[in-house]
Amino acid sequence: MGKNLVERYLVLKNKYRNYDTKHALRRVQAFRLATQDLSRKGYEVALEALGSINFGIVEPSSDADCILFHECDLHKTEGSCPNHCPNLQFIKNEISKSVSKRLSPETIQIEYLDNINLRYVEEKIRTNEILGDETLYCLLFYRNIGRPVNRPLFISYCDALEESPQFIKEIIPWAGEALEGYLSTNQHRLSFNKYNERIRARGLDLPEGLQQELHAYMGANRSSS
Repeated sequence: MGKNLVERYLVLKNKYRNYDTKHALRRVQAFRLATQDLSRKGYEVALEALGSINFGIVEPSSDADCILFHECDLHKTEGSCPNHCPNLQFIKNEISKSVSKRLSPETIQIEYLDNINLRYVEEKIRTNEILGDETLYCLLFYRNIGRPVNRPLFISYCDALEESPQFIKEIIPWAGEALEGYLSTNQHRLSFNKYNERIRARGLDLPEGLQQELHAYMGANRSSS
């Protein structure tokens, strides 16, 4: 793949963010307040939003795709907690209740695509056991492609990983393959058509620059497949 596709993805994401809908902003704020609610209860949580929230083109019916970052001592030797983890279940339930209350009467379906236990991350960085660790790859990958909520909770770990030339050399080919897999689905391509329709439905024209970036991105995506 290459770096070319990564760069085009990031450029395109930033251009679409210029069209943030009120629903996108409301959802980002609702998730932000939900993490604050959990912090007051002793649970430190952050998110990376993907999908329509990431690109800012959200409608009331849109789902929310998220990556969850949290701290769990029960599974601190594991990169992510299993679904039956009581801490994970509690956090997901609390986020759902908090977000739903703030977005009412809208309803929202939250899909957690992955979770990362920051206790595990912290220990790996402390002991300098970072090379070849897929959980750490995922952490940096999600940080680069998503839209953060409560970024201060985990950004110091990302900064520490980026300071290692060996780690960066390792992650580049891995991230290339991961991003290619994420972007090459038909659903991803259809999402852009959906985003464009939503922009036009608001009486706005797609700027030539955005259309050119989308065309170049799709071309780069096809050529990398």
